Amino acid sequence: MANQWFRMYGEFATDPKVQMLNEANQRRYIMLLCLRCSNGDVTLHDDEIAFQLRISSEEWAATKAVLLGKKLITDDNRPTAWDKRQYLSDSSAARVAAHRAKKKADKKQACNVTETPPDTDTEVKPSLTPAGEDAAPIEPDPEPAQPAHAEPAASVTGLFPMHLEWVPDQVQLKARAAMAGLPLDLFNREAIAGFVIHHEAKGLAKTEREWLAALVNWVKRDTVQAAARPAAVVSFPGKGQRRANGPDFDDPSWRTMTEYDL
Repeated sequence: MANQWFRMYGEFATDPKVQMLNEANQRRYIMLLCLRCSNGDVTLHDDEIAFQLRISSEEWAATKAVLLGKKLITDDNRPTAWDKRQYLSDSSAARVAAHRAKKKADKKQACNVTETPPDTDTEVKPSLTPAGEDAAPIEPDPEPAQPAHAEPAASVTGLFPMHLEWVPDQVQLKARAAMAGLPLDLFNREAIAGFVIHHEAKGLAKTEREWLAALVNWVKRDTVQAAARPAAVVSFPGKGQRRANGPDFDDPSWRTMTEYDL
């Protein structure tokens, strides 16, 4: 699958609002456009923006105040002119899904049409071949066999609920993981299985791009929490106490989790 892209206009070089920014804030604004392109309508919180830009929360707060003052972004970190500058036609996903749905509907309608027999007792004989033999009846193409556990079909809008057979696209996942600064090996079988099982029970419908963005945020959150969690202290007979890596089952941070974190 090709990398995500967005339209950027030449007036960026002459727009006073942009050119009055210093170079650091110009770069951070462009990075924000890239994040908007890669994450779709998924809202990015301030701490996630700071993490993606590799700057502190205080640095992002200062940059955000400048961009808000220029009316380049909204308070929830969305570029203000995004919908005006970008076009739905730039993505072929919706067009392909609509075309496939229409083709399937036309085929189903054609199969439901029956031919009225003629009002006569004359038997209609099949046509003859050049050799004078009766032509064999044309058999309709058999319907393709459906797998025992077929994945739910995406709607025309590209939305589909999470299901247990979902596997993330590796090319797009690799690109998103690199943008988030996460090694690809963090997206192992256990991490993906936990994400799928959790969201499959909720029944929410999202696009493939939104599910991938949510998976990256899921793994990133676990990585940040694991790095911030203090190591457990383990006592060894005759050797005193040592710190050992492992989960902290006394960590009460789950009480502050929001619906977005889950």
